[in-house]
Amino acid sequence: MNLIVRFLFSITIVIVVFVVSATLAGVLADIAGVWKKPIIGGVAAACVVFAGYASAPKHKLISASVWLIIGAVAAWVLSSVFMYAEDAATQLPLLITYASGALSLMLCWLWHKRALTTSTDQADTHR
Repeated sequence: MNLIVRFLFSITIVIVVFVVSATLAGVLADIAGVWKKPIIGGVAAACVVFAGYASAPKHKLISASVWLIIGAVAAWVLSSVFMYAEDAATQLPLLITYASGALSLMLCWLWHKRALTTSTDQADTHR
């Protein structure tokens, strides 16, 4: 039961991180005067994948991968629902979002691999 509660807490963390990161990225992109949609998508995708990895109580890489897939579907739906005139001729914001999520998952994989290597090295020195 404790694991289920921890996964529910992880889900809550990821959803809050998504809302906060997308909102802040949009505000900062607006202040900077740059095209908001790719910034919002890229930042939100990275934050969701990292938050999914960091907050998962178990199976961190699987959790981050699942969040990448959920985020990709959500980005596709949101990009078609919130289509602005400047976005009509391009899929660039969606592609940037996907690339950011994929890069974030690769970084999580490296982080995970390094953590496993470090824990193995520590276990070897304690023998």
